[in-house]
Amino acid sequence: MLEVQKGLTVAESVLDELGFDTLPIVPLDVVGAISTPEFKVILETHDFSSSEILGKAQGNDSAALIYINKNIPDKGRFNFTAAHEVGHVCMHIMPQKKLFFECGKKELSNPFNDPIELQANGFASGLLMPKSLISPLSNGDLNWAVIQKVSNTCCTSLEASFRRLMLMNQEPFALVIHQSGKFQRYVLSENFSFYIQKYPLSSAQKDLIVDTKENAYPTYFDEVSAYEWVNPEHRGDRLESLYVSTILLNEGFTYTLITYDDDNFLES
Repeated sequence: MLEVQKGLTVAESVLDELGFDTLPIVPLDVVGAISTPEFKVILETHDFSSSEILGKAQGNDSAALIYINKNIPDKGRFNFTAAHEVGHVCMHIMPQKKLFFECGKKELSNPFNDPIELQANGFASGLLMPKSLISPLSNGDLNWAVIQKVSNTCCTSLEASFRRLMLMNQEPFALVIHQSGKFQRYVLSENFSFYIQKYPLSSAQKDLIVDTKENAYPTYFDEVSAYEWVNPEHRGDRLESLYVSTILLNEGFTYTLITYDDDNFLES
């Protein structure tokens, strides 16, 4: 998390220095602002032969070139990829730490905790969703209505918006993703202490799904048995219940927010 915070800090410093104070932050505009006669930066779209490549950044001591896959269908993913590559330019190419990057889903999700990719992801998050500009959108809350508001305002994906807001919230949170009822993956805050169950969605869990094509993104959470989502025991603590909020998106994806507080624990 330290490397992510480094990226966040650098990105927000860049925005302050350049005078960007209105959402959405457009990566191409940032590239134009950081490019100088002494160090030229160019961002272009490119039709990569491999769909696995989302973006590239390369440079030397006087210039950097960013390529973004023109076939990325989702605007939020496109913007995050572009911001991620701008992060490589600002944090790694300009100071000559590393001069070539080829990034796909692995690098942008960074399951191996590569410090350089963590920094670039933090930079992308801070660039597109600077704390000073998104704080008024959330008022400290974290629910699907707030996440959607940030996503729409910043032109970022729901997951990227959740990740950013999670870092600004002191409560334990998890995002659990299923597709067509089958478990895919999860994202946890550092203080979420319980092991997520990697099971298909049960009928009871499906009953709580809110279809966002027909309904507004919810502000509320349902209280359910902790056994439905986690192993409820951790280092002597035992959860009796927790709070969940599940939405249905395109292609059968369901996103579930999970959180808990002191009231959810069994008394010892």
